[in-house]
Amino acid sequence: MGQHVKHEDAPQAQEPLQPIHTRLRAAILAVPRGTHLLLFVICLILGIALVTQVRAQRTDPLSSLSQEQLVELLDNLSVQEQNLRVERGRLESQVSQLEDESQKEEAAAAAAKKAEEQAKINSGQVSVHGPGIEMVIADSTHSLSSTHFVMAMGELRNAGAEAVDINGHRITIASSFTSDGGVIRVDGEEITSPYVWKVIGDSQTISTALEIQAGSAAQMRAKGASVTITQIKDLTITSTSTPKVPEFAKEVQ
Repeated sequence: MGQHVKHEDAPQAQEPLQPIHTRLRAAILAVPRGTHLLLFVICLILGIALVTQVRAQRTDPLSSLSQEQLVELLDNLSVQEQNLRVERGRLESQVSQLEDESQKEEAAAAAAKKAEEQAKINSGQVSVHGPGIEMVIADSTHSLSSTHFVMAMGELRNAGAEAVDINGHRITIASSFTSDGGVIRVDGEEITSPYVWKVIGDSQTISTALEIQAGSAAQMRAKGASVTITQIKDLTITSTSTPKVPEFAKEVQ
């Protein structure tokens, strides 16, 4: 008997595995169309609900708080607002106080500066200018004495003269006049005719004071001197005087 040879069938080739998105698409397409529509509606509703919730959280962060939490939050905000009002009031008071102190300091500094300037002018330490008069006295016969100059200075002070210069010598409250044999000296220094007086102050008042009847100008004219008084709108005095340092007088502390 011939041997029966059993032939095994050759293994069939397996189909290649398809990508997952292809299989998912095929599975979805295998679902009936009514189911497709239902899934679409469900996804749409879920999407709208999700977007609404996100928007609500973004625009109204308080919506998730309970009534008790909202009341507590409002109380805290009220307390903070009151604290801020008190702090603002305190700061405004400090600013106002600082402004007042600054204004007082500025006023005191301005007053001190003005007093210092006035003291320098009165003591003849600085050059000055302003309205006034110029009086020229010509005494060719040397008949005048220091008495005439002292009399003229008295009239000028009474008339409110603020600065006086005679032949380049600044006259102050400490100045002195002396004469000997027709020679007149100011603070120990000899001056000669013509004597040019420069006086700063109210020009009309000063002129009237010097020209008063039996006044200094009249007295000097009676001695044969020529006296000419000219009012000047802006007169400059450049001479200065160095104050003497007190030797005995001390400031009271």
